[in-house]
Amino acid sequence: MEYQRTLGPLQGIAMTVTTFIGTGLMLLPALSVSQAQGLALYAWLVTTAIILPVAFVFALLGSRFPSAGGASHYIGRVFGPKAEKAVGWLFLSILLVGPAVAINIAAAYLAVALNLTQDSVFILSIVTVFASVFYALAGIKNASHFQSIVVIGLIIVVVLLSWQGDLIAATKVIEIPTQWSQWQTALLAMGTIFWCFIGIEVMAHMGAEFKNPARDFPIALLGGMFIVIALYLALVLLITHHHTFGDEITNSQSLALLVGKIFGEHAKKLFAIGAFIIAFANTGMYLLGFARMVQSMSSQGALPSLFSYLSKDGTPVFAVYFVAAMTLSSILLGHFSEWSLHWFIEMTNGAFLLIYTLTCITSLKLLPNKQKWLGLLASASCLLMTSFVGISMLFALCIFAIAAYFEYHKARKKRIPDHKIHVQ
Repeated sequence: MEYQRTLGPLQGIAMTVTTFIGTGLMLLPALSVSQAQGLALYAWLVTTAIILPVAFVFALLGSRFPSAGGASHYIGRVFGPKAEKAVGWLFLSILLVGPAVAINIAAAYLAVALNLTQDSVFILSIVTVFASVFYALAGIKNASHFQSIVVIGLIIVVVLLSWQGDLIAATKVIEIPTQWSQWQTALLAMGTIFWCFIGIEVMAHMGAEFKNPARDFPIALLGGMFIVIALYLALVLLITHHHTFGDEITNSQSLALLVGKIFGEHAKKLFAIGAFIIAFANTGMYLLGFARMVQSMSSQGALPSLFSYLSKDGTPVFAVYFVAAMTLSSILLGHFSEWSLHWFIEMTNGAFLLIYTLTCITSLKLLPNKQKWLGLLASASCLLMTSFVGISMLFALCIFAIAAYFEYHKARKKRIPDHKIHVQ
């Protein structure tokens, strides 16, 4: 497959920003401030520095080995097809924890828009799941155009908040960590902040599309990341300064609360409506994306053939139903077990971080000698991040181990010659 080399640095910057801006902007700044207070800014800067080598590795692999399989394809080239399929199962396992976060954000903003209490968020989450099913079944045409509008809208909101909310005065809340105990407090938030960079595997598909990858891609990546981090840091400072963070629900509604404090209650409700639409659309794309993965695995025989059915519009209907059922189960589990939203974020982060770590390790073999140092640095960065995600990595490790054993056992059974199988 040949990619069309049409991207310049400006289009690349726009794609980078689009990749990393979404519902995370409505939750992560407040969540990181809740964990690290005035030290959160340093946690964001350190996390960004750690993630940059990983982004470059994905871009280099994408330009050398363009494939729709992305990370699983690179891992398969080095560790074999069984490992590639196990990574596919690990991607699918994210369904158990990931979509619940986006749905909770959507429901929290809907509660603000409807002027309902915090107790209504659970019911609204269930309603959002069912509504998202209809949205996903519609096929979500022109999703990329909608995402671009979302990104532009969020950037405008952050700029207006920074101007009216006195960002310069907000910088006074910054605390400079001078002792190791303070650095430990700041670094606690890194496991949460990593959520911002989920989707970095998309960078693998960008490298081959630049007119001059060697010159333009670093500009696009660094320029886009600079804009993304500037937006997040501005919100970290404003949320700390105006104190719109706290418990789980407050963090979920933090951006609307910030708009309310700066522009008034009427603006808060208008923003909450817009934020719900954005989060709802992202949830629908989330569900459809996972449904496509289920449909693909079904067509390969890994899941029942029922899930490979496509409607006249090309929508994997039964796969959408399956994904919705799993998401609903995740929300019910989170509510009745009283597990926090932070737990679901870190479980998702752990799964993606394991995938990124394996990909960076494969780069040590797939990249040319003059670029192996970058693969080594990225692998070390991923291993460092695992220490901040901590025990939440167990979810991903267990899923991957079970999936790898399942694929190995299945392959071993297929190798048994027919003449050795006796039926009594």
